[in-house]
Amino acid sequence: MTDNVNRDDLLIIDRQVIDKVSKTKMDLLTLKRKENSNYQFCIVEVKLGNNPELKGKVINQLKDYVKRIEDNFKDYKECYEKNFKQRRELGMFDSPYSINIVPGVSGVIVVMGYSELAKKSIEELKQKNSSIKVIQLNNRLDIKKLD
Repeated sequence: MTDNVNRDDLLIIDRQVIDKVSKTKMDLLTLKRKENSNYQFCIVEVKLGNNPELKGKVINQLKDYVKRIEDNFKDYKECYEKNFKQRRELGMFDSPYSINIVPGVSGVIVVMGYSELAKKSIEELKQKNSSIKVIQLNNRLDIKKLD
């Protein structure tokens, strides 16, 4: 999960994003392609299948992250568009991506490892909140499951 090899549907743009006020860290901040060069922020919160936060705490954690970006969208947009431009200029991306970050923030909980525990945790989370997006990591994030 450390690079963006051969894909433009989901771009990992940052990790361990710290909020100065709440002192919490988003695991991964990504850009999910909507259409053409329009992308939206998507937060990926990663948990091992045996993490006790999968009992429900992670749902509010993800909602708080989404709200934080929604409430500060202009600042996040300006920061990451500039960051992306700098990375492209440094040759960190093979393709000449064009990025326009548009409103709309989503989030997903990715459960990895401990196969049977992960499946059980995913089912429990979906029962607690059917609108929450949860997927199990199997070597690649399946972006189609986020729609």
